[in-house]
Amino acid sequence: MVAKNFEYVYDVKKEKVVGDEGLKAYVRKVFGYMATSLGITALVTYLMLRTNLLKFFLNVTEKGITYSGLGYLVMWAPLFIILFMSFNKNITAHGSKIGLFSIAAIEGMSLSLLLLGYGVHNAFQAFLLTGIIFGSMSLYGYLTDTDLLKLGNILIMGLWGLVIVSIISFFTGGVGIWFSYASVIIFTGLVAYETQQIKNIYYMIGNRGETADKIAVFCALNLYLDFLNIFVSLLRIMGNNRD
Repeated sequence: MVAKNFEYVYDVKKEKVVGDEGLKAYVRKVFGYMATSLGITALVTYLMLRTNLLKFFLNVTEKGITYSGLGYLVMWAPLFIILFMSFNKNITAHGSKIGLFSIAAIEGMSLSLLLLGYGVHNAFQAFLLTGIIFGSMSLYGYLTDTDLLKLGNILIMGLWGLVIVSIISFFTGGVGIWFSYASVIIFTGLVAYETQQIKNIYYMIGNRGETADKIAVFCALNLYLDFLNIFVSLLRIMGNNRD
């Protein structure tokens, strides 16, 4: 995840004089970028499943189905793009948008490989439940007056734990279903925390200029990844229960 930790040097209540309309516009911008990303992912997933393109990403052998070299590239490409966006201080708002939408398209390819195994019915249920969870937690993060910064720091520590376990499992042969449950809990909490972060960022920098637009893209990327990880984790839980 990127663009999470911001230092708050202004009194939030004092900064509210900039007006709620400006805040709402900034929040709409962030969620607009996120919704566009989800739309791109859904479109690419649909096209992948409706065409023969999947065969380029998989190797079918007597031992089963494995990823091809292109499949592994698709799996890891979003991480490299995120790292590039995070460490490139000279990246523009336009460049950030290209990065975000590129990630969304590549994730659509990855999701098509996942849905091939879990089926459309489980995917629809997981998507519906993810939408309810995401909508509820983002609304809570937007409306609550409780400072979620401490909770956010704990969740980010948990997120790093998931990353470390993921790297280890890549070489040791996978993790148990507990990993999916833990992922749902952590990313659900992050939705509320990161939605509140959007408000605090707005009170600091407003909604004008290159910096504000670039940070809005990074905030959208955070929320997009939260949504995607909740969806994938729920899909795996449902697939495991089916088995």
